[in-house]
Amino acid sequence: MKHLVIIGARGCGREVLEWVRDINEIEHKWDGFSFLDYDEKALDGKRCDVKIIGNEDDYIIQKEDEFVCARGDGKIRKEIIEKMERRGATFVNIIHPTAIVGDSVKIEGAAILYPNCIISADVNIGKGCIVNMNSVIAHDVTLGEYCTLSNNCDISGGCNIGNNIFMGVNAHIIPYTTVEDNAYICAGSTVMTRVKANYKMMGNPAKRIKGW
Repeated sequence: MKHLVIIGARGCGREVLEWVRDINEIEHKWDGFSFLDYDEKALDGKRCDVKIIGNEDDYIIQKEDEFVCARGDGKIRKEIIEKMERRGATFVNIIHPTAIVGDSVKIEGAAILYPNCIISADVNIGKGCIVNMNSVIAHDVTLGEYCTLSNNCDISGGCNIGNNIFMGVNAHIIPYTTVEDNAYICAGSTVMTRVKANYKMMGNPAKRIKGW
């Protein structure tokens, strides 16, 4: 039986713990859970019975271990996942039982799909992405690596989304739009035109915030 190690014991990590327990109730995949975090006191004052057993630098990987990286920042996820994989770690997809994922969806790995998200037909999801609660990715979307979709986001059909994209709560992207690498879409914004790399966008319609 496998043991799941959650990297990050902050808010995202404690959420992921809830979701993997939901998975285990339907299909018993792991015999236990642990956290890795540099802050040994990250769980102080929290109602959590799972322990922090080290950090990603000092932890000795066991043969029964599987890993998930529960860090909200895509750049940090990438650094941690790549570092741990070089040490032999195996990262798994965490897909909540209430997530709707089409049969034609391709997920590269190390993804976290939260409750009630919907991934439609012929979607490609890059490595290390997080799709939060009630977010929707429509047909024929390509989502790059280490992207983060907050709650209630919507990527409409045919969009081409780059790597390390962040979408705030209730952000939307209209059909067949391209968003280049490292773009940041602020909460409540609606993207209606191509977004260049490293742009921060806000508003409806979303416009670039210069100087960011």
